[in-house]
Order: sequence, then structure tokens, then C-alpha cells
Amino acid sequence: MFSNKIKFYSEFKNYIAEPKPSILNIPKEYKNMKSFVEQDEPRTVKTCVPFLDALTCGYIIPFPIDYSYRYDQENTKVVFKTNVGLPLNFADKFKVTNHPEYQVSKELRHNKRTVEAIFKFYNPWLIKTPPGYSCIFTQPFNRNLPFKIIDGIVDTDTYKDNIHFPFYWTNPHDEKIILEAGSPMVLVIPFKRESWKIETYVEKDKDLKIKSLEHIKFHSLIMNNYKKMVWNKKSFK
Repeated sequence: MFSNKIKFYSEFKNYIAEPKPSILNIPKEYKNMKSFVEQDEPRTVKTCVPFLDALTCGYIIPFPIDYSYRYDQENTKVVFKTNVGLPLNFADKFKVTNHPEYQVSKELRHNKRTVEAIFKFYNPWLIKTPPGYSCIFTQPFNRNLPFKIIDGIVDTDTYKDNIHFPFYWTNPHDEKIILEAGSPMVLVIPFKRESWKIETYVEKDKDLKIKSLEHIKFHSLIMNNYKKMVWNKKSFK
């Protein structure tokens, strides 16, 4: 049934938190949310299937260990500290480093950054996909996190090295925080490489009238009609 497999390799498997389908990493805030503000009142995002689809698509690479963040006021720099509990020669596999700033002009940097620097999470997992498949690496969708991953796409069927993740810090710069082992770090979405061509058209009056009637009918039938009449289930296991 599952002919497509994404594979994660690490020498630290069984010692660190492992990548998992995003559906196993749904935030407790979403789980605890009510479907309605009040009984018979407007629905919340809990009933929005597209929101849930984004929340559960792909795979989450979690933080392998705890990382503590603090801002060194005296030296005006960020300090990420780890307590790996491993020999020193393994420490580099879990570090957070500064990414060369000259590679990204200020106009392209995330406008919510609170520290004027680009950092990089080191990733202990090697990722492989079947021939013809690549991966999108991005911020875990629909979550509030204290950082913003710089988006990237890698041809993981042919790339043979670990992929590390540059990011911006978006939390208040003077607030200490711990990024806990097992919490979401990066979202991975595998996809098949295909060629596409765009076409645009003028929508005719006849089509607009038909669409309007169908829209009225569609939205008057049943609650949650998108899920029951349009939605297709996605599977990431």
C-alpha cells in the first residue's frame, strides 16, 4: 500500500527523539480547542479541514536534545547551550551555529526577526526519498514557535549528506527559553518532481452563474460539506 517511503538515518537512533508523521505532533492547544465559540455560535478553526490538513501533512523532525537560548547583553550576542551528555567529539552533531549573513540580503530576511543574525540548527538525520522525489523543508505549519525556519527544497533522492536548517530568531531577544527535545523543529514534505505549465482564462458569465448556483446549493446542504463532499484524505505514516 505504501510504495513511497521516506527514510531517516542517524547514528544516534534510539538515543534521540525520532522524526514522526505530523499527525502525531498536533499541538495540545488545537486538541483542547472547542469547535464553537459558544453553542450555536460561529465555528472555530477546529472545524476547518484545510487548517487540519496543513497541521498534519508531512513529517516533523524534532529537536534531538534540549537547547537553551539566552541573550548575552554584555557581548550583545545570542548563546545557545546544549547539555548533550555525549562525548565531546559528538557535540558538533547537535550544535547551533551562526549562518553567514552575507548570503542573505536584509531585504530577504524575515521581517519579524528580533536578532540581527542568521542561525543554523544542525540535523543529525540523513534523509532519503525514492527516485524522482524531493523534500520541502519549512516551518511546521500552524504553530507558534520562537523561530522561523528558512524554507528550502532539496533533491533528497540524490543528495547524500545531512541537511541543516538555517533560521531567524523571532521570540523577544531578551527572553530565556528552552527548546525541548522532541518538540517540533522542522516540517518535511516529500513530493514528486513534475513539470507544470500555467494557463489563465477569462471566466465566462455563463460559468459564473452556474458557479453561483452551485455555491448556494453547496453551502445550504450540510455543515462540514467540504469534508464530506470535496476533501480527500491524505496519508503520512
